Amino acid sequence: MDALPDDLSSRVGYRMAYGEAARLAEMADFDHGWGRDFAAQVGGAPEAIEREVLHRVGPQVAPEVVRLAVEDALEGRRPRW
Repeated sequence: MDALPDDLSSRVGYRMAYGEAARLAEMADFDHGWGRDFAAQVGGAPEAIEREVLHRVGPQVAPEVVRLAVEDALEGRRPRW
């Protein structure tokens, strides 16, 4: 999937997943921290971040949309929507 689906729920889910992935990726750069992002101890592995984001956004967001959001966040791209 290269493009974001055109429905509103997919786009909102993408933004939620993008924000979670960006925060988790940022926390991986710190050796100290606090809060649930740091406590998750996900690390910087894309697969681990994707699993944690899927857990946080729940089943209402399609895994393909989460994968796209995680890829964009880890590549440093701006959100698509």
